[in-house]
Formats: sequence, C-alpha cells, structure tokens
Amino acid sequence: MCGIAGWIGHVHEAPALTDRLIKRLRHRGPDGQGSHLWEDAGLVHTRLSIIDLSEAGLQPMANEDQSVWCIANCEIYNHRALRGELERQGHRFHGHCDVEIIPHLYEELGMGFVEQLRGMFAIALVDRRKGSLLLARDRFGIKPLFHALTPHYAAFASELGALKEFPEIDLSPDPQAVADYAALFAIPAPGTFYKGIRALEPGKILRCSLDETGTPRIDAIRRYHGWTIAPDPSLIYEDALEKTEELIRAGVARQLESDVPLGALLSGGIDSSLVSAFAQQSLREPMRTFNVQFPEKSYDETWAARAVSRHIGSAHRTLPLDAIPGSWEQITGLLRCVGQPYADTSLFPAAAICRLTRRHVTVALSGDGGDEGFGGYAFHWKMARIARLQTLPGWAIRTGLFGMTTLARAGLAPGTFPTRLHELASADDVSIIETFFSWIRPREFKQLVLPNDFLPPRRLFEPQWSCKWDSATPRAQRLSDMATEANVRLVLANDFLFKTDIAGMRVGLEVRVPMLDEDLFGFALTLPLGLKIRGRTCKRLLRGVAARHLPRPVVEKPKQGFSIPMDTWVDAEFKTRVRSVLLSASNPLNDFFDPCCYAPWVDAFARGKRVPDISRVGLYQRVIMLLSLWLTLTDNRETV
Repeated sequence: MCGIAGWIGHVHEAPALTDRLIKRLRHRGPDGQGSHLWEDAGLVHTRLSIIDLSEAGLQPMANEDQSVWCIANCEIYNHRALRGELERQGHRFHGHCDVEIIPHLYEELGMGFVEQLRGMFAIALVDRRKGSLLLARDRFGIKPLFHALTPHYAAFASELGALKEFPEIDLSPDPQAVADYAALFAIPAPGTFYKGIRALEPGKILRCSLDETGTPRIDAIRRYHGWTIAPDPSLIYEDALEKTEELIRAGVARQLESDVPLGALLSGGIDSSLVSAFAQQSLREPMRTFNVQFPEKSYDETWAARAVSRHIGSAHRTLPLDAIPGSWEQITGLLRCVGQPYADTSLFPAAAICRLTRRHVTVALSGDGGDEGFGGYAFHWKMARIARLQTLPGWAIRTGLFGMTTLARAGLAPGTFPTRLHELASADDVSIIETFFSWIRPREFKQLVLPNDFLPPRRLFEPQWSCKWDSATPRAQRLSDMATEANVRLVLANDFLFKTDIAGMRVGLEVRVPMLDEDLFGFALTLPLGLKIRGRTCKRLLRGVAARHLPRPVVEKPKQGFSIPMDTWVDAEFKTRVRSVLLSASNPLNDFFDPCCYAPWVDAFARGKRVPDISRVGLYQRVIMLLSLWLTLTDNRETV
C-alpha cells in the first residue's frame, strides 16, 4: 500500500510541489518515496513496503524502454500468474513486486489491462508515446482515487488533502455534495465536497491527455467492470454451502502473501472470525489477531473475539476503548483526516484498532464485505415483509395504521412507525430503497436542507446494475437485490471501505478484505433470497460455514455492528464545545441547513436528552454529521 499523486500538464515549481505532496502522503507510505518528473507530467509516490522490500520494489516503475510509467496503491493478488504470462511473451522484470507487472500488461493490452487485475488498487499510468495519463480504481472502491482538471493540468491523488496542494483547483463547496451528504452522511462518488475535485468511481478507468496547445482534457471515463445480479432459484442449500466455503477459503489464501508481518482484525463477528479461522489454517505459526473492547456491554463483542481466538489458536490482543479519550482534539483530528464531511462514528474505534494493530503487524485481514453479498443486514427480511404488506387490501392496512397510531400515542410503539408504515404501504421500489438507506429521510430532508438548485437524493437509488429477473422472480427477491446494489454502490464504497482506508493508512497499516474476493462476491449475487435469510436470521450460508469452524455461541449470536456509544464515550468538554460551535450565530452550516431543524438535535445531545422519533444512535450520528461539515467549511474558509 502506498500514497500516490501526480499530474499531466504544466505546474509551477514542480520540485517544490513534489515535496509538498510527499509530505502530505507520508503517513500512507512511511518506508520510502519516489518521483519522476517530465516537463509536462509528474508521478509521486510514498511507499509502504509489503511485497519485495528491496530497491526493485521502488516506484515509479517503467517498462523496458521506459515509454510507460506507473505508480499504484495496490495489492494485485494474481500478479504471479500475470507475470508468468508476460515473461512468456518476452517481458523482463527486475524484482517480484506486484506493481511491476502493470506497465508491461498495459503495453500488451492498452486500457484493457485493468480487466485482468484481481485485487484492490488505485493506479496511475503515464504513456509517454501517446502523451496520456490513465487512472484506474478497483471494482469495489477499496482504494480511493481523486482527480481534478484545471486549464493548465489534470491532477490526481490518493487523498483530498494532497490534491489541495495543487493551485488553481476550485475548492468552493459543492451544494449538491452537501445535499447528498445530508441524506447519506457520506458523499457518494463521483462527487466530493469541492466543486473542482471528483472521485473516480469503482470499476472505472479514466484517460486524460493534452491537446495541441498543451491544454489538458479528459478523453474518456469508462466502466471496465459492472456487477450482474442473477439469482438462481435452482441452487440448493448443501451445494451453495460447499461452494461458499470453497470460495472463502480460496479468497483468504490469495490474500496471505506478504513479506512483512500479517495479522487479522478479529471483532468477534462471523465474517472476521471466518477470515481469521481460514487464515490461521493456512499459516504455520499463530497469527496475531486484534479487537477493540467497548466499555458499554451492549456494544462489546470481546467475549466472542477471545472465544474465536482460543478456538483457532491465534495470538490475540484487546485494546480497551476507554484508554482512548473521546476528547474534542481526538474526534475533530480524526474527522479532519478524512478531507471532507463524513459522519460514520465507527471511524473512531476503527482508528483505535488500526493503531494498536500497527504496533505489531503491517498487514491486517478484515471481515468487511461479507454482509453485503450474503444478506447480513436486517433490511433483507424487512423487504420480504414490505412485499407482503403491499399485497394487503386497503381496509387491512387502514386497520393496522389505526392500531399502530393508538399504540404510538400510548408510548408503546415508535412515534414515527405509523407514518413510515403508511409511506411504505404505497411506496414504489426506489422509494423503499431510499427509505432504508437515507439517514435523513425525504420529509425531514426538506425541513433540514435549505432550498437550492440541487438534484434530489432519490436519483442515487435508481438501479444501475444489470439484474437478470424474469416474471417468476418474487417481489421480495427484487427488493432485496436492489438493496444489495444500493448497499454496495453507495454505502460500502463511499462509507465503509473509505473509513477502513482512512483508519488504516493514517498509521501505515494495509487492511485487506478477503470477503470481497471477486469470485466470492460474484457467486453471492447468484444466491436466491432463501439462501441469504431464514425468517429474521441473516447470513444463512455464512452461519452454515461458521458452524463448521467456530464456537457455537459465536455462530448463533445476533449481528452487532461495529459502532461506538458516542454519547457516553465523549467527555463533557466535547459536548460543551460541540454545542457552542454548532449553535453559534456565525455558524457556516446556516448557509446550507435550517438551524430550526438541527438546533434541537445539538442541544439534546449536549444535555444528554432524547429527541422524539429519533433513536439514540440517530441523534449522535446527526451531531457528528453536523460537526464534520462544520469542520470542513471552517477549514476550507481558511484555505480559500
């Protein structure tokens, strides 16, 4: 893993800019640095040494005649097979680093080279013969890649902070991105907070060149990979179970190559436990595993992590979260690392466990991605209930609404439940998906976000993947498949994987995600809903695999998200300061949000109170959403 940055076109004082970029990206690559500058282009790299620790692994790398140059933030898990094919075609290599195959593969296949790569990657490649710059990002968006176009150059970087070192980029806030952020609590690619910066979407490749006057232009942004959902109703449980175990085992084995110490983030959940178990079975020595311990029992799974560790024979360490202060400096420092507004509070425990892990290993396996393919979320069984609800006659729905309203008034049911039930009873498919994946739902969104010329969040939930359904495909299957797409395309890429990259690379830790092996995930997209859930039990197949390899209490425990009790973890000073800045009359949030809507949230959080119809988690997530946007707006005013 590494930090990458560069440009095509003409920048002033390129050597000084190179130094600033290296400084910005040093945390991503503390083991070395490299750059190659031309009159009209530059590639900059900071190295985290993982495979081939010798000087032969230094980047940038070139082909034999140095007509093609490359830098990459990647792990290419099929690099040995690709190297063998290239050697048979006459290509010569100096070391065994996975990145070294990329310029040679491009030489053979052109832009089609990226389709051959298996793994996680953000790649930049300069073709000196064609005078072009290529950028490519992996199929899931495991590794981030941002780019910007100005009249004089096109630039790119692993992180937004590095791109901000370039002059001329428009860093003013993008109102559309802020509106999308209000709904999702993360900004979906290709947007970013800044008008002049875009995020390359997962599974896409970009080509940029200079015209005859030396002006940069984007020639193409094309999708080289798209996922297809094709549920196969003929699949039976026993066959699917065997195939799932076979693919998990193979996916984990592919990701064990490392010339530096390797361990695993063992939270105690089924996914991280399976990854740890299969990894340990492939290793001769006890693998190091790590988890973070929450002081609040309802959030903590340390017992499960320790039980799995004992069962598989790993060497386990636990980090008590109460050793990490929930202070203003701690929280705002982490939020600023992101580079734009971001409100997933699991960033804080993720950063803590990555910091602990980095003291002992350089590479860590994670369980991220298992839920997305194998039905790990409650919305899958809820989709089935909504499908049934919408088949009921109107009189039955009206009777149910009357009963729920009575219970809500008596305090025996959530106050918003009757309204949501009424909305879902008549909602179309896209509206249902939007309801489940928006933190701020449409009615509240209209109250919070000030009128502006932006597109509604609904457009984000329109299906984009290919789905092979027929007239016999049940409505519940269709809704579940649509939810899978929205979860992977919007949440996994822009929130969960982005968080993992920030938390790990902040301390120079490479985090790998075997559950997002391409073959494994592709197979998961063929599963009918009945093999993902059973009643209200999620991850049916993964639980079946786990029953063969993990302690029974771990297999049978309900899913628990990797979240943090923000309202009790933060200290009193944080609550005082967050109330002060967010309720200030000069608050820059007021340019985008109506304070009459959000002020009660902030006040309730600071005073330890509740807000009607908003859950405990929903309240502190909203406050972090506001705080992160406030930090970005405030810092950006100083930069601009």
